[in-house]
Amino acid sequence: MEIRSISHQPISINPPIQGMKETEKTPLMQGDSVSIGQNSGGVEKKESIKINILHVNDIHGAVEPADDPKIAKDSPVGGIAHATSVIHREKEKNPEGTLTLNAGDMAEGSMVAYLTKGKIVTEAFNKMGFDAIELGNHDFAWGQGELRNMVQGLDAPVLAGNVTKTEDGSVMDGVKPYIMKEVNGVKVAVIGVDTPDIERLVDKSKLEGLKFQDPAETVKKYMPEVKQQGADLVVVLSHLGFDEDKKLAQKIPGIDVIVGGHSHTVLPQGHKEGDTIIVQAGSLSQFVGNLELEVDPQTKKIVNFNEQLVPIVSKDVQPDPEVMKVLSPYMQLAEKMGSEIMGTATEDLNYSHKEASKLNQIFTDALMDHSGAEIAVTSSRVLRGHVKKGDVKYKDLYNAMPFSEENVFTMKTTGHKIKAEIESRIADGGRGIAVPGGFKYEYDSTLPSGQRVTSMTMPDGTPFNLDKEYTVVMNESTAKKDLFKDGKDVKVTDSMQKVFFDYFKSHAPWDNSCDDRVKGK
Repeated sequence: MEIRSISHQPISINPPIQGMKETEKTPLMQGDSVSIGQNSGGVEKKESIKINILHVNDIHGAVEPADDPKIAKDSPVGGIAHATSVIHREKEKNPEGTLTLNAGDMAEGSMVAYLTKGKIVTEAFNKMGFDAIELGNHDFAWGQGELRNMVQGLDAPVLAGNVTKTEDGSVMDGVKPYIMKEVNGVKVAVIGVDTPDIERLVDKSKLEGLKFQDPAETVKKYMPEVKQQGADLVVVLSHLGFDEDKKLAQKIPGIDVIVGGHSHTVLPQGHKEGDTIIVQAGSLSQFVGNLELEVDPQTKKIVNFNEQLVPIVSKDVQPDPEVMKVLSPYMQLAEKMGSEIMGTATEDLNYSHKEASKLNQIFTDALMDHSGAEIAVTSSRVLRGHVKKGDVKYKDLYNAMPFSEENVFTMKTTGHKIKAEIESRIADGGRGIAVPGGFKYEYDSTLPSGQRVTSMTMPDGTPFNLDKEYTVVMNESTAKKDLFKDGKDVKVTDSMQKVFFDYFKSHAPWDNSCDDRVKGK
Protein backbone atom coordinates (compact mmCIF):
# COMPACT_ATOMS: atom_id res chain seq x y z
CA MET A 1 0.00 0.00 0.00
CA GLU A 2 1.42 3.38 -0.90
CA ILE A 3 0.57 6.92 0.08
CA ARG A 4 2.66 9.70 -1.42
CA SER A 5 2.32 13.36 -0.60
CA ILE A 6 2.40 15.39 -3.81
CA SER A 7 0.40 18.56 -3.08
CA HIS A 8 -2.51 19.77 -1.02
CA GLN A 9 -4.87 17.96 -3.39
CA PRO A 10 -6.40 14.59 -2.41
CA ILE A 11 -4.32 11.55 -3.34
CA SER A 12 -5.26 8.08 -4.51
CA ILE A 13 -4.58 4.82 -2.75
CA ASN A 14 -3.06 2.17 -5.00
CA PRO A 15 -3.66 -0.66 -4.37
CA PRO A 16 -6.98 0.22 -2.69
CA ILE A 17 -7.12 -0.34 1.03
CA GLN A 18 -9.68 -2.54 2.72
CA GLY A 19 -13.22 -1.36 2.15
CA MET A 20 -12.34 1.23 -0.53
CA LYS A 21 -12.95 1.21 -4.27
CA GLU A 22 -10.18 2.09 -6.68
CA THR A 23 -12.00 5.26 -7.68
CA GLU A 24 -12.29 6.57 -4.11
CA LYS A 25 -9.92 9.22 -2.82
CA THR A 26 -8.48 9.93 0.59
CA PRO A 27 -7.20 13.27 1.89
CA LEU A 28 -3.59 13.92 2.64
CA MET A 29 -2.40 12.74 6.01
CA GLN A 30 -2.29 15.50 8.58
CA GLY A 31 0.78 17.70 8.15
CA ASP A 32 1.76 16.37 4.71
CA SER A 33 2.78 19.24 2.45
CA VAL A 34 6.09 18.37 0.83
CA SER A 35 7.38 15.66 -1.46
CA ILE A 36 10.20 13.36 -0.60
CA GLY A 37 12.50 13.97 -3.54
CA GLN A 38 13.47 16.85 -5.75
CA ASN A 39 10.96 19.74 -5.87
CA SER A 40 10.27 22.25 -8.66
CA GLY A 41 12.98 24.57 -7.39
CA GLY A 42 15.67 21.96 -7.91
CA VAL A 43 16.38 21.45 -4.21
CA GLU A 44 18.65 18.49 -3.57
CA LYS A 45 16.81 15.26 -2.86
CA LYS A 46 16.44 14.50 0.84
CA GLU A 47 16.11 10.92 1.94
CA SER A 48 13.13 10.07 4.12
CA ILE A 49 13.53 8.55 7.58
CA LYS A 50 12.60 4.89 7.71
CA ILE A 51 10.81 3.55 10.80
CA ASN A 52 9.55 -0.01 11.21
CA ILE A 53 6.89 -1.03 13.72
CA LEU A 54 6.95 -4.79 14.30
CA HIS A 55 3.79 -5.94 16.02
CA VAL A 56 1.94 -8.97 17.37
CA ASN A 57 -1.28 -9.33 19.34
CA ASP A 58 -3.48 -11.90 21.06
CA ILE A 59 -0.83 -14.58 21.45
CA HIS A 60 -2.98 -16.27 24.13
CA GLY A 61 -0.21 -18.50 25.42
CA ALA A 62 0.18 -20.21 22.02
CA VAL A 63 3.85 -21.01 22.50
CA GLU A 64 3.88 -23.99 20.13
CA PRO A 65 3.18 -24.09 16.38
CA ALA A 66 -0.23 -25.52 15.53
CA ASP A 67 -2.03 -26.63 12.39
CA ASP A 68 -4.04 -24.05 10.49
CA PRO A 69 -4.63 -25.16 6.89
CA LYS A 70 -5.97 -21.71 5.98
CA ILE A 71 -2.43 -20.37 6.38
CA ALA A 72 -0.30 -23.41 5.47
CA LYS A 73 -1.44 -26.88 4.48
CA ASP A 74 1.94 -28.59 4.75
CA SER A 75 3.29 -27.14 7.99
CA PRO A 76 2.20 -25.99 11.44
CA VAL A 77 2.15 -22.23 11.92
CA GLY A 78 2.89 -19.84 14.77
CA GLY A 79 4.93 -20.52 17.87
CA ILE A 80 6.70 -17.93 20.01
CA ALA A 81 10.20 -19.23 19.23
CA HIS A 82 9.56 -19.06 15.50
CA ALA A 83 7.98 -15.60 15.75
CA THR A 84 11.01 -14.41 17.73
CA SER A 85 13.33 -15.45 14.90
CA VAL A 86 11.29 -13.36 12.46
CA ILE A 87 11.26 -10.36 14.81
CA HIS A 88 15.03 -10.52 15.28
CA ARG A 89 15.60 -10.91 11.55
CA GLU A 90 13.47 -7.88 10.74
CA LYS A 91 15.05 -5.78 13.50
CA GLU A 92 18.51 -6.41 12.06
CA LYS A 93 17.44 -4.67 8.84
CA ASN A 94 16.80 -1.40 10.69
CA PRO A 95 18.25 -1.72 14.21
CA GLU A 96 18.03 1.97 15.17
CA GLY A 97 14.68 2.51 13.51
CA THR A 98 12.52 -0.37 14.76
CA LEU A 99 9.81 -0.29 17.41
CA THR A 100 8.42 -3.66 18.59
CA LEU A 101 4.94 -3.71 20.12
CA ASN A 102 2.54 -6.27 21.59
CA ALA A 103 -1.18 -5.40 21.71
CA GLY A 104 -2.26 -7.65 24.56
CA ASP A 105 -3.88 -10.95 25.64
CA MET A 106 -0.54 -12.44 26.52
CA ALA A 107 -1.11 -15.75 28.28
CA GLU A 108 -4.58 -17.21 28.82
CA GLY A 109 -5.27 -19.69 26.05
CA SER A 110 -3.05 -22.75 26.50
CA MET A 111 -2.54 -25.38 29.14
CA VAL A 112 1.14 -24.65 29.63
CA ALA A 113 0.44 -20.96 30.12
CA TYR A 114 -2.19 -21.82 32.73
CA LEU A 115 0.08 -24.23 34.59
CA THR A 116 2.82 -21.61 34.82
CA LYS A 117 0.34 -18.71 35.31
CA GLY A 118 1.92 -16.97 32.34
CA LYS A 119 5.56 -17.35 33.35
CA ILE A 120 6.42 -19.30 30.19
CA VAL A 121 5.07 -16.40 28.12
CA THR A 122 6.68 -13.53 30.02
CA GLU A 123 10.10 -15.19 29.98
CA ALA A 124 9.79 -15.77 26.23
CA PHE A 125 8.63 -12.17 25.68
CA ASN A 126 11.79 -10.94 27.37
CA LYS A 127 13.80 -12.71 24.66
CA MET A 128 11.62 -11.18 21.93
CA GLY A 129 12.57 -7.66 22.98
CA PHE A 130 9.33 -5.67 23.04
CA ASP A 131 9.45 -1.91 23.51
CA ALA A 132 5.95 -1.92 25.02
CA ILE A 133 3.15 -4.38 25.80
CA GLU A 134 -0.53 -3.44 26.19
CA LEU A 135 -2.80 -5.25 28.63
CA GLY A 136 -5.73 -7.23 27.20
CA ASN A 137 -8.92 -8.46 28.81
CA HIS A 138 -7.65 -12.04 29.09
CA ASP A 139 -4.65 -10.83 31.05
CA PHE A 140 -7.02 -10.30 34.01
CA ALA A 141 -8.47 -13.82 33.78
CA TRP A 142 -6.45 -15.27 36.65
CA GLY A 143 -6.90 -12.27 38.94
CA GLN A 144 -4.86 -9.20 39.76
CA GLY A 145 -2.31 -11.11 41.82
CA GLU A 146 -1.27 -13.34 38.93
CA LEU A 147 -1.37 -10.37 36.56
CA ARG A 148 0.93 -8.44 38.88
CA ASN A 149 3.39 -11.35 38.79
CA MET A 150 3.33 -11.35 34.98
CA VAL A 151 3.85 -7.59 34.77
CA GLN A 152 6.73 -7.71 37.25
CA GLY A 153 8.33 -10.52 35.25
CA LEU A 154 8.43 -8.49 32.04
CA ASP A 155 11.41 -6.38 31.01
CA ALA A 156 9.27 -4.23 28.72
CA PRO A 157 7.00 -1.48 30.04
CA VAL A 158 3.34 -2.49 30.24
CA LEU A 159 0.73 0.05 29.14
CA ALA A 160 -2.91 0.60 30.06
CA GLY A 161 -3.67 4.30 30.23
CA ASN A 162 -7.41 3.85 30.73
CA VAL A 163 -7.16 1.29 33.57
CA THR A 164 -7.33 3.39 36.72
CA LYS A 165 -7.69 2.85 40.45
CA THR A 166 -11.08 3.77 41.85
CA GLU A 167 -9.52 5.19 45.03
CA ASP A 168 -7.68 8.07 43.39
CA GLY A 169 -8.03 7.83 39.61
CA SER A 170 -4.34 7.09 39.04
CA VAL A 171 -3.23 4.47 36.56
CA MET A 172 -3.25 0.87 37.78
CA ASP A 173 -0.14 -0.11 39.76
CA GLY A 174 2.70 -1.52 37.67
CA VAL A 175 1.63 -0.06 34.33
CA LYS A 176 2.14 3.21 32.49
CA PRO A 177 -0.24 5.29 30.38
CA TYR A 178 2.38 5.80 27.65
CA ILE A 179 6.05 5.69 26.74
CA MET A 180 8.23 8.08 24.75
CA LYS A 181 10.94 6.61 22.53
CA GLU A 182 13.31 8.15 20.02
CA VAL A 183 13.45 6.06 16.85
CA ASN A 184 15.89 7.13 14.12
CA GLY A 185 15.76 10.66 15.43
CA VAL A 186 11.95 10.75 15.52
CA LYS A 187 10.23 11.04 18.89
CA VAL A 188 7.42 8.51 19.09
CA ALA A 189 4.79 8.41 21.82
CA VAL A 190 2.98 5.11 22.42
CA ILE A 191 -0.27 5.42 24.40
CA GLY A 192 -1.93 2.22 25.64
CA VAL A 193 -5.66 1.51 26.02
CA ASP A 194 -7.56 -1.67 26.96
CA THR A 195 -11.15 -2.59 26.16
CA PRO A 196 -13.69 -1.24 28.66
CA ASP A 197 -15.86 -4.23 27.72
CA ILE A 198 -13.64 -6.18 30.11
CA GLU A 199 -16.15 -5.44 32.87
CA ARG A 200 -18.50 -7.88 31.11
CA LEU A 201 -15.86 -10.38 30.01
CA VAL A 202 -14.08 -10.86 33.34
CA ASP A 203 -15.62 -11.64 36.73
CA LYS A 204 -16.03 -8.48 38.81
CA SER A 205 -14.13 -9.98 41.74
CA LYS A 206 -10.98 -9.93 39.60
CA LEU A 207 -11.40 -6.25 38.74
CA GLU A 208 -12.00 -4.97 42.27
CA GLY A 209 -10.65 -1.47 42.80
CA LEU A 210 -10.26 -0.77 39.08
CA LYS A 211 -12.16 1.40 36.62
CA PHE A 212 -11.89 1.09 32.84
CA GLN A 213 -12.16 4.58 31.42
CA ASP A 214 -13.36 5.58 27.98
CA PRO A 215 -10.45 4.96 25.56
CA ALA A 216 -11.12 8.07 23.46
CA GLU A 217 -11.15 10.30 26.54
CA THR A 218 -7.92 8.67 27.70
CA VAL A 219 -6.12 9.31 24.41
CA LYS A 220 -7.52 12.84 24.35
CA LYS A 221 -6.15 13.37 27.86
CA TYR A 222 -2.60 12.21 27.09
CA MET A 223 -2.25 13.59 23.57
CA PRO A 224 -1.33 17.17 24.70
CA GLU A 225 1.03 15.77 27.33
CA VAL A 226 3.06 13.74 24.86
CA LYS A 227 3.05 16.60 22.37
CA GLN A 228 4.47 18.90 25.06
CA GLN A 229 7.25 16.35 25.53
CA GLY A 230 8.12 16.65 21.86
CA ALA A 231 6.31 13.71 20.30
CA ASP A 232 6.56 13.83 16.51
CA LEU A 233 4.38 10.75 16.01
CA VAL A 234 1.58 9.37 18.19
CA VAL A 235 0.96 5.62 18.21
CA VAL A 236 -1.95 4.08 20.12
CA LEU A 237 -1.31 0.52 21.28
CA SER A 238 -4.88 -0.72 21.47
CA HIS A 239 -6.73 -3.75 22.75
CA LEU A 240 -10.11 -2.45 21.60
CA GLY A 241 -10.78 -4.41 18.40
CA PHE A 242 -10.75 -3.25 14.79
CA ASP A 243 -14.20 -1.64 14.74
CA GLU A 244 -13.48 0.30 17.93
CA ASP A 245 -10.08 1.33 16.55
CA LYS A 246 -11.82 2.86 13.55
CA LYS A 247 -14.18 4.76 15.85
CA LEU A 248 -11.23 5.97 17.93
CA ALA A 249 -9.49 7.29 14.82
CA GLN A 250 -12.65 9.13 13.84
CA LYS A 251 -13.07 10.70 17.28
CA ILE A 252 -9.49 11.76 17.99
CA PRO A 253 -7.58 13.63 15.25
CA GLY A 254 -3.82 13.42 15.35
CA ILE A 255 -3.33 9.69 15.97
CA ASP A 256 -0.76 8.62 13.40
CA VAL A 257 -0.91 4.85 13.92
CA ILE A 258 -3.10 2.42 15.85
CA VAL A 259 -1.51 -0.97 16.52
CA GLY A 260 -4.51 -3.08 17.42
CA GLY A 261 -5.62 -6.32 19.00
CA HIS A 262 -8.64 -8.02 20.64
CA SER A 263 -10.66 -8.78 17.49
CA HIS A 264 -7.99 -11.12 16.01
CA THR A 265 -8.34 -9.27 12.71
CA VAL A 266 -5.95 -10.09 9.87
CA LEU A 267 -5.18 -6.85 8.00
CA PRO A 268 -2.71 -7.84 5.25
CA GLN A 269 -2.16 -4.28 4.02
CA GLY A 270 -3.41 -2.34 7.00
CA HIS A 271 -6.29 0.10 6.90
CA LYS A 272 -6.47 3.88 6.70
CA GLU A 273 -9.23 5.59 8.67
CA GLY A 274 -9.07 9.29 7.93
CA ASP A 275 -5.46 10.26 8.64
CA THR A 276 -4.80 7.25 10.88
CA ILE A 277 -3.08 4.01 9.84
CA ILE A 278 -4.55 0.94 11.60
CA VAL A 279 -2.75 -2.42 11.71
CA GLN A 280 -3.47 -5.76 13.36
CA ALA A 281 -1.83 -9.17 12.96
CA GLY A 282 -4.43 -11.86 13.60
CA SER A 283 -3.66 -13.95 16.70
CA LEU A 284 -1.72 -16.87 18.19
CA SER A 285 1.64 -15.64 16.82
CA GLN A 286 0.61 -16.85 13.35
CA PHE A 287 1.79 -13.55 11.87
CA VAL A 288 4.29 -10.83 12.68
CA GLY A 289 3.19 -7.47 11.34
CA ASN A 290 5.81 -5.16 9.83
CA LEU A 291 4.63 -1.60 9.30
CA GLU A 292 7.20 0.46 7.40
CA LEU A 293 6.84 4.23 7.69
CA GLU A 294 8.62 6.85 5.64
CA VAL A 295 8.91 10.09 7.59
CA ASP A 296 9.78 13.52 6.21
CA PRO A 297 13.06 14.54 7.92
CA GLN A 298 11.91 18.19 8.18
CA THR A 299 8.25 17.95 9.19
CA LYS A 300 8.57 14.55 10.93
CA LYS A 301 5.28 13.54 9.35
CA ILE A 302 4.47 10.23 7.65
CA VAL A 303 4.53 10.55 3.87
CA ASN A 304 4.33 6.90 2.89
CA PHE A 305 3.64 3.55 4.56
CA ASN A 306 3.65 -0.11 3.73
CA GLU A 307 2.24 -2.89 5.93
CA GLN A 308 3.13 -6.55 5.53
CA LEU A 309 2.05 -9.57 7.56
CA VAL A 310 4.75 -12.22 7.70
CA PRO A 311 3.20 -15.70 8.17
CA ILE A 312 5.06 -17.78 10.74
CA VAL A 313 5.25 -21.11 8.88
CA SER A 314 7.41 -23.37 11.01
CA LYS A 315 9.01 -25.31 8.14
CA ASP A 316 10.36 -22.04 6.78
CA VAL A 317 11.59 -20.48 10.04
CA GLN A 318 14.13 -21.84 12.50
CA PRO A 319 12.99 -21.38 16.12
CA ASP A 320 15.06 -19.01 18.23
CA PRO A 321 17.38 -21.19 20.37
CA GLU A 322 17.25 -18.90 23.42
CA VAL A 323 13.45 -18.99 23.46
CA MET A 324 13.51 -22.77 23.03
CA LYS A 325 15.65 -23.02 26.17
CA VAL A 326 13.00 -21.05 28.04
CA LEU A 327 10.12 -23.14 26.73
CA SER A 328 11.59 -26.62 27.06
CA PRO A 329 11.19 -27.36 30.81
CA TYR A 330 7.69 -25.89 30.89
CA MET A 331 6.63 -27.88 27.84
CA GLN A 332 7.88 -31.08 29.46
CA LEU A 333 5.73 -30.29 32.49
CA ALA A 334 2.68 -29.67 30.32
CA GLU A 335 3.24 -32.91 28.42
CA LYS A 336 3.37 -34.86 31.69
CA MET A 337 0.36 -33.13 33.22
CA GLY A 338 -1.72 -33.26 30.05
CA SER A 339 -1.09 -36.84 28.94
CA GLU A 340 -4.45 -38.33 30.00
CA ILE A 341 -6.32 -39.74 26.99
CA MET A 342 -9.72 -38.07 26.70
CA GLY A 343 -11.02 -40.00 23.71
CA THR A 344 -10.35 -40.69 20.06
CA ALA A 345 -10.84 -38.61 16.94
CA THR A 346 -11.29 -40.64 13.77
CA GLU A 347 -10.63 -37.45 11.76
CA ASP A 348 -9.14 -34.04 12.47
CA LEU A 349 -11.76 -32.08 14.42
CA ASN A 350 -12.13 -28.47 13.35
CA TYR A 351 -13.28 -25.28 15.00
CA SER A 352 -14.32 -22.02 13.37
CA HIS A 353 -15.45 -18.54 14.36
CA LYS A 354 -17.47 -18.23 11.14
CA GLU A 355 -19.22 -21.62 11.02
CA ALA A 356 -20.82 -24.11 13.41
CA SER A 357 -17.90 -26.49 12.96
CA LYS A 358 -17.58 -29.80 14.76
CA LEU A 359 -15.85 -28.66 17.95
CA ASN A 360 -18.24 -25.73 18.25
CA GLN A 361 -21.16 -28.15 17.98
CA ILE A 362 -19.68 -30.54 20.54
CA PHE A 363 -19.22 -27.67 23.00
CA THR A 364 -22.79 -26.42 22.57
CA ASP A 365 -24.23 -29.93 22.87
CA ALA A 366 -22.16 -30.49 26.01
CA LEU A 367 -23.80 -27.47 27.66
CA MET A 368 -27.24 -28.69 26.56
CA ASP A 369 -26.60 -32.16 27.97
CA HIS A 370 -25.25 -30.75 31.25
CA SER A 371 -28.02 -28.24 31.86
CA GLY A 372 -31.13 -29.90 30.51
CA ALA A 373 -32.07 -26.54 28.96
CA GLU A 374 -34.57 -26.35 26.10
CA ILE A 375 -32.15 -24.55 23.81
CA ALA A 376 -28.59 -23.20 23.76
CA VAL A 377 -26.84 -20.24 22.22
CA THR A 378 -23.06 -20.02 22.54
CA SER A 379 -20.23 -17.98 21.08
CA SER A 380 -18.18 -19.64 18.36
CA ARG A 381 -15.16 -17.77 19.77
CA VAL A 382 -15.08 -20.05 22.81
CA LEU A 383 -13.15 -22.56 20.67
CA ARG A 384 -9.57 -21.62 19.84
CA GLY A 385 -7.88 -24.66 18.30
CA HIS A 386 -8.28 -27.76 16.14
CA VAL A 387 -7.90 -31.32 17.46
CA LYS A 388 -5.81 -33.75 15.43
CA LYS A 389 -6.87 -37.25 14.42
CA GLY A 390 -5.94 -40.04 16.85
CA ASP A 391 -5.81 -40.27 20.62
CA VAL A 392 -6.86 -36.92 22.08
CA LYS A 393 -4.97 -35.90 25.19
CA TYR A 394 -6.12 -33.60 27.96
CA LYS A 395 -3.73 -30.88 26.80
CA ASP A 396 -5.16 -31.12 23.25
CA LEU A 397 -8.65 -30.39 24.53
CA TYR A 398 -7.33 -27.64 26.78
CA ASN A 399 -5.65 -25.90 23.88
CA ALA A 400 -8.86 -26.22 21.86
CA MET A 401 -11.04 -24.72 24.65
CA PRO A 402 -8.73 -22.95 27.10
CA PHE A 403 -11.08 -20.80 29.18
CA SER A 404 -10.94 -22.48 32.57
CA GLU A 405 -12.35 -19.43 34.37
CA GLU A 406 -15.75 -19.27 32.61
CA ASN A 407 -18.88 -21.03 33.85
CA VAL A 408 -22.11 -22.40 32.42
CA PHE A 409 -25.13 -20.08 32.75
CA THR A 410 -28.81 -20.92 32.33
CA MET A 411 -31.69 -18.46 32.31
CA LYS A 412 -35.15 -17.85 30.98
CA THR A 413 -35.39 -15.37 28.14
CA THR A 414 -37.48 -14.77 25.05
CA GLY A 415 -37.02 -15.96 21.51
CA HIS A 416 -36.75 -12.33 20.44
CA LYS A 417 -33.63 -11.94 22.60
CA ILE A 418 -32.10 -15.09 21.13
CA LYS A 419 -32.69 -13.81 17.60
CA ALA A 420 -31.15 -10.45 18.55
CA GLU A 421 -28.03 -12.23 19.83
CA ILE A 422 -27.69 -14.18 16.58
CA GLU A 423 -28.13 -10.98 14.55
CA SER A 424 -25.49 -9.17 16.61
CA ARG A 425 -22.91 -11.80 15.78
CA ILE A 426 -23.54 -11.77 12.03
CA ALA A 427 -23.95 -8.00 11.87
CA ASP A 428 -21.38 -5.75 10.21
CA GLY A 429 -18.33 -6.06 12.43
CA GLY A 430 -19.56 -9.28 14.05
CA ARG A 431 -16.59 -11.29 15.29
CA GLY A 432 -17.98 -14.82 15.32
CA ILE A 433 -21.35 -16.47 14.80
CA ALA A 434 -23.68 -17.76 17.51
CA VAL A 435 -23.87 -21.56 17.68
CA PRO A 436 -27.37 -22.86 18.48
CA GLY A 437 -28.47 -25.97 20.30
CA GLY A 438 -32.01 -27.34 20.12
CA PHE A 439 -32.91 -25.22 17.09
CA LYS A 440 -31.55 -24.15 13.70
CA TYR A 441 -31.17 -20.88 11.86
CA GLU A 442 -30.32 -19.62 8.39
CA TYR A 443 -28.90 -16.25 7.44
CA ASP A 444 -28.06 -14.19 4.39
CA SER A 445 -25.01 -11.93 4.75
CA THR A 446 -26.03 -9.90 1.69
CA LEU A 447 -29.03 -8.46 3.54
CA PRO A 448 -28.78 -5.30 5.66
CA SER A 449 -27.03 -5.67 9.00
CA GLY A 450 -29.59 -6.55 11.68
CA GLN A 451 -31.94 -8.20 9.17
CA ARG A 452 -29.86 -11.21 8.14
CA VAL A 453 -31.60 -14.07 9.95
CA THR A 454 -33.98 -15.50 7.38
CA SER A 455 -35.21 -18.60 9.20
CA MET A 456 -35.33 -20.07 12.72
CA THR A 457 -36.83 -23.53 13.20
CA MET A 458 -37.00 -26.29 15.79
CA PRO A 459 -35.46 -29.70 14.96
CA ASP A 460 -38.84 -31.05 13.81
CA GLY A 461 -39.22 -28.20 11.31
CA THR A 462 -41.77 -26.15 13.25
CA PRO A 463 -41.09 -22.40 13.50
CA PHE A 464 -39.03 -21.04 16.37
CA ASN A 465 -41.41 -19.08 18.60
CA LEU A 466 -40.00 -15.57 19.09
CA ASP A 467 -42.63 -14.74 21.71
CA LYS A 468 -41.97 -17.81 23.85
CA GLU A 469 -39.85 -17.68 27.00
CA TYR A 470 -37.25 -20.45 26.74
CA THR A 471 -34.84 -21.94 29.26
CA VAL A 472 -31.51 -21.24 27.58
CA VAL A 473 -27.96 -22.35 28.37
CA MET A 474 -25.03 -20.09 27.43
CA ASN A 475 -21.34 -19.60 27.93
CA GLU A 476 -20.60 -16.95 30.57
CA SER A 477 -19.47 -14.05 28.37
CA THR A 478 -22.63 -14.38 26.26
CA ALA A 479 -24.86 -14.54 29.33
CA LYS A 480 -23.32 -11.33 30.70
CA LYS A 481 -24.23 -9.22 27.68
CA ASP A 482 -26.59 -6.30 28.30
CA LEU A 483 -29.07 -8.05 26.03
CA PHE A 484 -29.65 -10.69 28.72
CA LYS A 485 -29.48 -8.51 31.85
CA ASP A 486 -33.22 -9.04 32.39
CA GLY A 487 -32.99 -12.83 32.14
CA LYS A 488 -35.02 -14.71 34.76
CA ASP A 489 -34.03 -17.58 37.07
CA VAL A 490 -30.32 -17.19 36.26
CA LYS A 491 -28.25 -20.15 37.45
CA VAL A 492 -24.48 -20.68 37.41
CA THR A 493 -23.56 -24.34 37.49
CA ASP A 494 -20.10 -25.65 36.60
CA SER A 495 -16.92 -24.79 34.67
CA MET A 496 -17.80 -24.82 30.98
CA GLN A 497 -14.36 -26.26 30.24
CA LYS A 498 -14.97 -29.21 32.56
CA VAL A 499 -18.43 -29.76 31.09
CA PHE A 500 -16.95 -29.81 27.59
CA PHE A 501 -14.13 -32.19 28.56
CA ASP A 502 -16.46 -34.64 30.34
CA TYR A 503 -18.89 -34.71 27.42
CA PHE A 504 -16.11 -35.18 24.88
CA LYS A 505 -14.69 -38.13 26.82
CA SER A 506 -18.02 -39.85 27.48
CA HIS A 507 -19.24 -39.55 23.87
CA ALA A 508 -16.02 -40.47 22.03
CA PRO A 509 -15.03 -41.51 19.39
CA TRP A 510 -15.65 -38.43 17.27
CA ASP A 511 -15.60 -37.74 13.56
CA ASN A 512 -15.69 -34.31 11.92
CA SER A 513 -19.17 -34.55 10.41
CA CYS A 514 -21.42 -31.57 11.16
CA ASP A 515 -25.18 -31.16 11.18
CA ASP A 516 -27.10 -28.35 9.50
CA ARG A 517 -27.91 -26.25 12.57
CA VAL A 518 -26.49 -23.13 10.86
CA LYS A 519 -26.77 -22.33 7.17
CA GLY A 520 -25.33 -19.07 5.90
CA LYS A 521 -24.50 -17.42 2.66
